[in-house]
Amino acid sequence: MCYYITATLPKETDHLNLKPIFEQFNMSFTSIKNEKVEVQLRPGEKYFRATKKYCDCDTVLGSRNRSQEYEKLLKSKKIKTLRKKQWSDDQIDNWIMEKIVTKSHKKGLKKTSLEVDEEINNWIDFVQDVLKNVKRIGLLKHWYKSSLDNEEILLKKTVHINLKDFTADKLLKLEEDVLYEFFPSYPY
Repeated sequence: MCYYITATLPKETDHLNLKPIFEQFNMSFTSIKNEKVEVQLRPGEKYFRATKKYCDCDTVLGSRNRSQEYEKLLKSKKIKTLRKKQWSDDQIDNWIMEKIVTKSHKKGLKKTSLEVDEEINNWIDFVQDVLKNVKRIGLLKHWYKSSLDNEEILLKKTVHINLKDFTADKLLKLEEDVLYEFFPSYPY
């Protein structure tokens, strides 16, 4: 179906007070009730659809993460054939990486580097502004096969990122089904 970026905020957050920030950065922050996701979050954590877009299929978040393409090719029939031909793991790895690079070049960029920079900087500025008002914000990218309210998502892990360690590269390499929690400082 589509990619969607969802977000989390601490349970004590009055997200209506953040509405001017959401508007400034063209964010929606519409509440989602998905019990399958909520049980994996902190108790009482608020869960939202982040953007106002129809979907987030064209997002640059995670656009430089190739791990899923790699895993998909690794499980392909072609790899089984190469293993039968006694290819080494290094040879298979090189073949997969060559396929990914070739595919990326053929597909071409849907956005110019300026558009990518603008979108990433918008996300960085947004997270920084929100963190002036809350103690954390989480972002999650997932490929939805059903609705936001009843999609079964199994979070792989939660990654904590201190604002001083927050870079464009982290957003560009964002991994699907991983909750990224951003903090103004480490919570420990």
